[in-house]
Amino acid sequence: MNASAVPTLIQQLRTAARRTGDRTSRITLQRLEQRLDRASAERLPAVAAEVLVALRAIRAGCSVEAETPTPTGRTCDFRLDRHGQSLFVHVKRLQIDPFVPPRIPAALRSRLQVRRGVRAALRLDPALDRASLQRLGAAIAAFLREGAIGESLAVRGPDGRELGGVRLDRPTERLDLVVERPDRVAAMERLDRLLDRASQQAMPGRANAIVVVGSSPSDAELLDQCLLGAFVARWDRFPRRGERQAFGRDDTGLWSGRAARDLTIACWCDLQERAAGPRLSEGQMWLRNDPAPRPESAALARAALLRSRPG
Repeated sequence: MNASAVPTLIQQLRTAARRTGDRTSRITLQRLEQRLDRASAERLPAVAAEVLVALRAIRAGCSVEAETPTPTGRTCDFRLDRHGQSLFVHVKRLQIDPFVPPRIPAALRSRLQVRRGVRAALRLDPALDRASLQRLGAAIAAFLREGAIGESLAVRGPDGRELGGVRLDRPTERLDLVVERPDRVAAMERLDRLLDRASQQAMPGRANAIVVVGSSPSDAELLDQCLLGAFVARWDRFPRRGERQAFGRDDTGLWSGRAARDLTIACWCDLQERAAGPRLSEGQMWLRNDPAPRPESAALARAALLRSRPG
């Protein structure tokens, strides 16, 4: 996002301020306009994400208070109130390069006709010649048949140069081939830090939600794994019907243990650049199992943070 989006966002803030009858929301909108005016180029994407989340919540009928202090001396980005229900919201902008997965070359896809229900994340250079793609495909196909969920394979050419690889990500109904983000490990480390920061800012004993604003729809799976952990074989569970092995999550996710117990709702939205100005995608939501958020809190988050509106 660049500075050319600022006037559009300011106009949206002023329009929302004129239309709302809630004094708290008007103060919040004025503060956000001031933050936009002062934002450096580095901070602008994070401030824009907060602006769009606040506008969405206000349009959903919420009273929105900014920078609510917590007993620990920190602040929540927003407190949402609607119909007697409250939700404390923490907005985090995931600043990584946008990634549009390239098409899988036909010469490679034709070699990967494997009858197995698994999501396979491929690493490859689309510029590889046909012989290299066929070599890569043969190695990956063999691995798809025998590899275990969570395992990965690197394939090298005769000269030792890496041609690509594959990681068996999770069980699925049928074979699902995707191209993996090249900087996936670094992106997940950055997202882990954002989740840790949000958990430290959570309002103790109250309903808290984190909204991660990214740039690519395919990156939502990063949040899924950071929250729930990676898929692994589980011997303490019964397999699904027709399968020999059961799967579950490991203990690497934020929600795997007893940490961050007040942060029970998570949302992912993409920041979309449009001719009429930036906007958020409809979004996705995750709800923690233990402890689970109250149904009223989940309903408020769904209405205020996920619904897509023009402008």
